[in-house]
Amino acid sequence: MDQYADSINLNSLLENAPGNSLIWNRFLTELIIQLNFDSSLLLVTDLIDRGNTHFLFSANISKEYQQQYEQELNRLDSFNYFICKNPNHVFFNHAIEKTYIEEVETNFTPFCGQKYRFGISIPCNHNHSLSLLVSRKKAFNQGEVKFVSQVLQDMVPSLDQAIHAEQRHKINSQLLNFIGDHFDGYIIVDHKLNILFSDPLYISVIGQIDCIKISEKRFSMKNPAIERRLLTLIENNETTTSIHSQCTSCKITLIPISCLNNLYQWECYKDGFVLAFTLDNENNPILDRLSEIYQLSRCEAVCALHFMKTPSIPDIATGTYRSQETVRNHIKHTMHKMDVHNQAELMKKLISLAAL
Repeated sequence: MDQYADSINLNSLLENAPGNSLIWNRFLTELIIQLNFDSSLLLVTDLIDRGNTHFLFSANISKEYQQQYEQELNRLDSFNYFICKNPNHVFFNHAIEKTYIEEVETNFTPFCGQKYRFGISIPCNHNHSLSLLVSRKKAFNQGEVKFVSQVLQDMVPSLDQAIHAEQRHKINSQLLNFIGDHFDGYIIVDHKLNILFSDPLYISVIGQIDCIKISEKRFSMKNPAIERRLLTLIENNETTTSIHSQCTSCKITLIPISCLNNLYQWECYKDGFVLAFTLDNENNPILDRLSEIYQLSRCEAVCALHFMKTPSIPDIATGTYRSQETVRNHIKHTMHKMDVHNQAELMKKLISLAAL
């Protein structure tokens, strides 16, 4: 179909959507137009308690229905729950086995009779998923089913990157206000220090700290006394508390997620805690490697280190107390010295270096 070429624009919208609700809404609207649907939506689904599932963004769905869904229908939406239990695959509700369809038709009331639904989900963490659902009243022919399934499946990588970038943006944009200084990375933990969220970009930096131990599932301190203090602070729900490690190579700042605003109801983390890490730049081994291997100046290496955290020139300028023009020049010189031709190549090379 000729529409398929237009789907490239959907991926472009997703690239620019993080941190901008207008572009998220534009993406959902374009999805409706290009795939010939009546409505589209993004849900944050609680896999433990379906009653906590709620709207993130939507297009062509009334506020009244959204309220009804979040108060009652979310518990009955078996199709959404099914796709969230089977992430990264496109499903058409009328192509699922008959017994499942009967359950949906009996218990769930779709918006304005739009009973023909496609869906796909992206995991947020162990207990929550983000789901993209598109619906319409008119039945699909076989060609349409194949076309829609292919477009949505091709969109999975871009959607996955965009939704995790949205999470980072909403947290990153607020941490500096709490820390009062730059930070080099963070993770989100629960009250027992189980890891709820970690970003590979940050883990590659945090992994350089010799006073902590971090795995896929849990964070811990090598010094038991400091870990006990951290757990006590979490138990008391302390707000924006700095924990200085005895190794003197970093500062750890504890920030309850409940202190952050404008997270678009990211309830998957609302009871968690941010552990933000600020390295002692004088003792940061990544800076030394950049200077020794690529002959970067200290200022260039510092900007490169911040670039790993965020490729935003304004954010780097704020975090390093430099002008945006100075940061641009440092990044330009760094790209030349590291023999890369664009920022994507620079990011990849920096991550590889940090992982050594």
